[in-house]
Amino acid sequence: MRELLLATTTMLASAISYSTVTMAQTVLPAPTEGVIASPQPVQAANNNNNSSVIPGDGIPRPAPGTIVIHLNGRVATAFVDSKTSLDNINSGAPAAKLDPVSILGFVRLYPGIDAVATNGLRYGASVEIRQDFGPTAGNTSNSGGSANSFSSTLFVRRAFTYVADDRFGLIRLGQGDGPIGLFDLGVTTFQNFDTGGWDGDFSGSLPLNANVAFPFPALQGTEYVPAKFVYLSPKIFGFDFGFSFAPNSAALQDLPNVNSLTSTAPTLSTCAIAASGCAALASSTVPLDGSRFRDFTETGLRYQSHIGGIGVNAFGIYANSGHVNVSPAVPGSQFDGLSYGDMGLTFDYAGFTVGGHVTSGRFNGVNALAPKGGVGGNAWLVGAQYANGPLVFGASWFDYSSQGSPLTVGIAQRREQGLAVGGTYTLAPGLSLIASYLYGTRHQGEFDFVTGKVAKTNNDTRAQAFILATVVKW
Repeated sequence: MRELLLATTTMLASAISYSTVTMAQTVLPAPTEGVIASPQPVQAANNNNNSSVIPGDGIPRPAPGTIVIHLNGRVATAFVDSKTSLDNINSGAPAAKLDPVSILGFVRLYPGIDAVATNGLRYGASVEIRQDFGPTAGNTSNSGGSANSFSSTLFVRRAFTYVADDRFGLIRLGQGDGPIGLFDLGVTTFQNFDTGGWDGDFSGSLPLNANVAFPFPALQGTEYVPAKFVYLSPKIFGFDFGFSFAPNSAALQDLPNVNSLTSTAPTLSTCAIAASGCAALASSTVPLDGSRFRDFTETGLRYQSHIGGIGVNAFGIYANSGHVNVSPAVPGSQFDGLSYGDMGLTFDYAGFTVGGHVTSGRFNGVNALAPKGGVGGNAWLVGAQYANGPLVFGASWFDYSSQGSPLTVGIAQRREQGLAVGGTYTLAPGLSLIASYLYGTRHQGEFDFVTGKVAKTNNDTRAQAFILATVVKW
């Protein structure tokens, strides 16, 4: 009887305890409820420790005398439905037609370290490794789809070291963003509500000649890939100063200097003597070498503060460069150095951000040299964004006038316009669902976008894309 009483008592106590615990539990949230959108520990090569003199929100500053090693990454996939005026070609080039539906994606890795010495000096290094995509091999008789991954390789997109101190500022050296990218960080160019708008990750299904140029250099490889020295000053009354210098347009490299696949040199070779394709080229007789910049500088001032409850973010930057001298001056060899202003302004309040960006001066395409005698570039963008908990959505519109093709100097100019609308929903830490719509037009009188020659045909293109994407980052 005693044993039965003890057993019964134990069962009753367990039942009461289980009932109490069960009643105290909260109901699990629905899988689609989402979480507040907050930064991951490290999202990319740029983080709060290596991009600001005094680190803002993001990964914690390491304790003095410690080093934090991180290997972060991102895998993105997307379903894209796109249509352009160059999807169906019946004249001017071999006939061909494109399907509208694609599944796109990529992998990126972000290894690096952040450290603090015992005297308080911050230092570290950061790398961005991307996936490259070679030509499709599936048109051969026996390859099927398997061979299409053979030419997919990994390459370094960003790689830089940094040292920083609250008193003297931040210095970065290597392949990375200058003040244009670090001051903007996609905020005044409105690249943060989806995958980047027209500078986003999934416009690759559009034929290149119908894909509008996003003219603002911030967060684009034409600005951050050239190896450079960067200095950011401490803030004084909300103002800080930035400067960068890139001797030439080459990325980080070591000897021997091997000409790139896009070099104007006739064959791949080492830079055994001064020749076209050498990274430090100053002068040449090869016409297209004249389109390469030298001694590229960015000098800018930024203001960040709050007026009442309204956050203000404003900056102005002057970019300037020389160019490789080409002699004799044959047609197509003469270009002007870069000389333009890049300005951004946003106001934010209670989750809303509104503002715009302007880039104007001597440039063509995206941070490329303007042909001598051609018009300069003028681009403006306006945008709005709203963030609330796990949801961020926004829209932007830009208008860009430039010389476009050097073949039309003195004949016609190019005009491009682009609309981006989209949103990101953070379903779980590191998991985002993204929807985006892009619409863009290009016009250049007397330039045929099909043949790439001067002609009165095919002077206009249109493109649009619907994108549904998932991004997992860690």
